[in-house]
Amino acid sequence: STADKTVIGFNRVTGKYDVKNPYLSSDFANSYAYTNGGMRWRYQKKKYNFALGMAWQQSDLTGTIKTGVKDSVISKTFRNLLPNARFQYSFSKFKTLQWSYSTNVNQPTMSQLQPVPDVSDPLNVREGNPDLKQEFNHNMMLHLNLMNPYKNKNLFAFMNAQITQNKIVNDDVVDAQGRKTTKPVNVNGVFMLNSDISYSMPVRALKGTVELRAGTTYYNGKQFINGKANGIGQ
Repeated sequence: STADKTVIGFNRVTGKYDVKNPYLSSDFANSYAYTNGGMRWRYQKKKYNFALGMAWQQSDLTGTIKTGVKDSVISKTFRNLLPNARFQYSFSKFKTLQWSYSTNVNQPTMSQLQPVPDVSDPLNVREGNPDLKQEFNHNMMLHLNLMNPYKNKNLFAFMNAQITQNKIVNDDVVDAQGRKTTKPVNVNGVFMLNSDISYSMPVRALKGTVELRAGTTYYNGKQFINGKANGIGQ
């Protein structure tokens, strides 16, 4: 990907906007590539089956930032082991319970890594953090299916959880003049939970089917303001 931002300033000699501002202009290009490989072992029985696996992944992020004042070259290499697992149990042909676990990573963007501050808005300065790590996500899912096709009664329950290590969040610093400087940092303790359950059954009086459904979602995040952590729950 590439990005090119050119800021033209006012020229007092010509009375026109025809002077490039090298401090606010930027031109950068970056590339992201990854290679992975792994293996999985699966065990199968009549009532249940499960699988265990592990993958290795190497990610390479490179970029060049040309500001016209001082060019920057960023090169980052990330190596991760990504485990995964799955278990399924069949109570009967139409009743199953399934659990799965997987992992994945999210790399920081070039704008989050670049050390050159963006001062195009003097009241909201943004700067990167070249020491950022990848986000590492743990994903867990539980799914229950209880179907009775003969009586047209069905129960579905679903629960999902995601825990993120090294989550990239904003660290804001506000000075006495009200100017804010934002810098991305890594934190732990960020997670999300969501669930959904539904039950359907026939109702003769209505000559149809009634479905009851409920769900919930909870997110716990973090953000920093002047060095103090603030929890974000919703």
